[in-house]
Amino acid sequence: MNTHRLKRWTLAAALAAALPAIANAGANAAAAAAAAAATAGASANATPAAGAAPEIVGYYPGWKSDAFPVTAANVDAGRLTMALYAFLDVCWNGKHGNPEPSVNYVAPCQDAAGGAQAANGALVFRDAAKDGANLRALVAMKRQHPQFKVVVSVGGWDWSNQFSNVADSAEARASFVASSVKLMRRFGLDGVDIDWEYPTEAGVPCVAGAVCARPADKRNFITLARELRAAFDAAGRQDRKHYSITIAAGGNANYVNDGAAGGGWIAELAQSLDWINIMAYDYHMPWEKRSGHHAALFADPADPVTAGGLYAAGSVQRYLRAGVAADKLVMGVPFYGYGWKGCPSGAAGDGQYQDCDGGATGGADGGNSYGFGHLLKLGYLTPGHEGGQGFKRYWNGAAKAPYLYRAADGVWISYEDPASLKEKARYVKAQGLRGAMFWELSADGGQQMLRALSAAMRK
Repeated sequence: MNTHRLKRWTLAAALAAALPAIANAGANAAAAAAAAAATAGASANATPAAGAAPEIVGYYPGWKSDAFPVTAANVDAGRLTMALYAFLDVCWNGKHGNPEPSVNYVAPCQDAAGGAQAANGALVFRDAAKDGANLRALVAMKRQHPQFKVVVSVGGWDWSNQFSNVADSAEARASFVASSVKLMRRFGLDGVDIDWEYPTEAGVPCVAGAVCARPADKRNFITLARELRAAFDAAGRQDRKHYSITIAAGGNANYVNDGAAGGGWIAELAQSLDWINIMAYDYHMPWEKRSGHHAALFADPADPVTAGGLYAAGSVQRYLRAGVAADKLVMGVPFYGYGWKGCPSGAAGDGQYQDCDGGATGGADGGNSYGFGHLLKLGYLTPGHEGGQGFKRYWNGAAKAPYLYRAADGVWISYEDPASLKEKARYVKAQGLRGAMFWELSADGGQQMLRALSAAMRK
């Protein structure tokens, strides 16, 4: 929802020290890990016990830590089951980042100790000192909240440009695996979340001369996950704990299917994962002329995109039809919304599904993205979650989605609120899903959204 992580899948759809069991890293380690994965079976999957509490997973934006530090006021470890620390990157040819102009960030690779890291595929930090301090602060919360897990998320919208290269190379996969195990042990972390946007179809356009996607990406992703699963299981046996592997995944057919081969690949990938976090949002965004709900739960016949299953329940069902078990699916919800400007009232007088004049400019950093907390701060939402500052709140009963409209200037805002979260929690529980994930903690308003989601999920 911001310049570091923008979910736009609708536009495209020392290894020996870390893991003695597979000492002498490199391609041989990767092959050994793959063989171990073939025999590991369901031991990797940490299937929840009957009656277990649902997962409530939230992303922590590490690059915002100066303004949004790791404190109990910002990170409620009593309500969260997992914090995903966003983002780490992977090293390639001694550098990390993305030179594409919309990102325009490239830096030398930096390991957890702040030293130069040259191994292709190894996990690296943006700022070793700051990221390390944030991770230690998050891990410290586990002392009072033992159910709380801290996981590093790798990639994201901006930094997915090297995943294809890493997954395609046995040596780079081995570096990814080895550095992951080493990082878990260094900080007392609980796992890795792979946010590859997207295999076979890079979200951020690739710069000339670079390779950011391959037809074999999805098969290579399966191999990478198997090798990581084998290494994490081996490390977990030594460390007497379970190391998790999750992914952030698109909700459209382009992601779930591997071309004509269909969705079998995603079910195969899921065998190595604890669960899949489905990014069930950004179905409509303000570079579309027409206003629309960016995170509708159900289809609204008045919205033509729902015919393609572009709504949260449609995305979930797509995964279930592909053969992924319900308890391996976590449905994503946004703690933010999007605004359009110059939207005519239309026959209903509410600006919904109207041709507008582009994105609004009153959101975060003058853009079109509105965190729930930002809506409260601006007074567009009152403390009672009704419309303020000339806005009126509406509710789409078919989509189970709120929206705001101010007729005076035609600003129309699609967003999530406690009422829509309750509807989504009800759906998650009815479908037997693993839980809910949200992007992201700093967009909340005094933890109102997290409290509402937690209460609804645990009711």
